Amino acid sequence: MRDALEEHLASRLGTLGETVGEELTPPADLELQVARRRHRTRATRRWSGVAAAAVIVIAAATVAVARGSSGHGSIKVESSSTTPATVPLRDLLQPGTAMLSARGNFVVSLDASGHTIATMVTVSASSSVKYARATADHQQIWYLSVKHGSTGCGDVVRAQVDGGRTKIVAPAVTFDVSADGSRLALYGGGDLARAQCAPVRAGTPGRIVVIDLASSTSSSVAMSDVTSLRWSPDGSALVAATCGSFDCGFRRIVIPSDLAAPLVATPGTSVGFARVPPGSSDRIVFGPDGFYELATTVTAATAGAPASTRESIARYDPKTLGSPRVVFSGGDRWDVTQVVPTTAATYVVAAPAASPKASGLYRIEAGRLAFVRTLDSPGTFVPVAPFAPNG
Repeated sequence: MRDALEEHLASRLGTLGETVGEELTPPADLELQVARRRHRTRATRRWSGVAAAAVIVIAAATVAVARGSSGHGSIKVESSSTTPATVPLRDLLQPGTAMLSARGNFVVSLDASGHTIATMVTVSASSSVKYARATADHQQIWYLSVKHGSTGCGDVVRAQVDGGRTKIVAPAVTFDVSADGSRLALYGGGDLARAQCAPVRAGTPGRIVVIDLASSTSSSVAMSDVTSLRWSPDGSALVAATCGSFDCGFRRIVIPSDLAAPLVATPGTSVGFARVPPGSSDRIVFGPDGFYELATTVTAATAGAPASTRESIARYDPKTLGSPRVVFSGGDRWDVTQVVPTTAATYVVAAPAASPKASGLYRIEAGRLAFVRTLDSPGTFVPVAPFAPNG
């Protein structure tokens, strides 16, 4: 039952309804308003769908990356054409490095003034480093660590410059590595290709073996009395210094692209590479402008003159090892033991003949020696080529 208030409201609504007409006149633009409203509604729905699809695509891509990086699943993310295939290498040697020196159980880097920049390699106190060189990309240092003297087999070791990680790669009496680090040249007795090395007695044949480190293919040639090996900068040839009972010289070995082919050695046109002191195994070297040879000529004593030793440094064409040109001749005034051609200058390790213990680093300037600094323990110097990111 309705109360008095409800009765009063019902009466008022009835009265109001009687004042309104039976039809309402619609607005003139009603159809246009309806069309606009429908258009906005469709657009809103369409973009909502696109946004939802985009969210789904992004979510799927995220799952693909996550699965690919974790090593699970078969989904792979292909790199785009703008993504570099490899990360560019950076120079890992310190700025200003001009050469390396193998000194006792250390390998140190030096600047153009002969001052030590950093210690790059340290071996055990019972070992010594005979020779060391850096690859052209400055990512690795290769060295020969020996324990049984200069004629015994040592360990050819590869060291990563960035973290000091080292690995014994092969045994050898002497070695060198190509500038790009892809091929290794070894000398010694035994089956070097299978990591079996034996010392080589004077006058008996040993073998030079060239190994491709990626494919493990190799080629070799028999040779006696090898004291050092040096790769040409482009990797096309290898030069072996030899020193027998009566004289010394060098031989050029052309390296085939396919190591299934044999190695062939041809004699070099030495300008007088005669008998040298024991242990002088670094008397040939490639520099930025050619191949260098430190030649020692010994003149026998006669009735009117004593024996004499004359040393000279010649530069050869790096491709043919021909056309020698003498860049320094010290006569009997200097005792020169090393030549170190770098991009900064061509250096020598030498001492005045009158003071053989006063060893120093000198620079060749117009055929003369300019003093750089004294050397208490020179070690074996090797030039460092400028940084080449592609090796």
